[in-house]
Amino acid sequence: MPDITNVIVGECTVTFGGTDLGHTKGGVEVAYAPIFKDVTVDKYGETIVEQYLIGEKLTAKVPLAEYTIANLRRAMPQTTFAGAANTRVTIGAAAGKKSTDDAAVLVLHPRNEGTRRHDIVFYKAIVASEVMLPHKVDEEKVVEVTFLALLDETRSDGNYLGLIGDSTT
Repeated sequence: MPDITNVIVGECTVTFGGTDLGHTKGGVEVAYAPIFKDVTVDKYGETIVEQYLIGEKLTAKVPLAEYTIANLRRAMPQTTFAGAANTRVTIGAAAGKKSTDDAAVLVLHPRNEGTRRHDIVFYKAIVASEVMLPHKVDEEKVVEVTFLALLDETRSDGNYLGLIGDSTT
């Protein structure tokens, strides 16, 4: 039976490591992509006879509308806060830095819902994108950040990357 209450619109709040990242501009997008190994046999040529899951990729594209030093530090985790009261970030880290050093929980919470039933949680999110810093006369300075979920080995099979739903129950 169709239920109109299941039609949902609206944007979400974004918290990373427990910190609210503020306003977004243009909408947050989450993508899940399973990665398969196609199996073929000579008898059927290039026709796929089976597929094996060999990986998964869970990402969230977050356009940060609040152009702050703190958000720039989050968007570029290889930077370092500097200056009195962290008024700037310095750029440039030594090669070999592990991404997991900067991993944190990412929570996307639909703002217009009274419950957490559609939250999206990445257990170990890292920033996995190039960061463009736009300077345009007719647009807001939006910093687009793509978060990637790393595998959390403390979790169980089928639950390594994150969840959709209420994480508080």
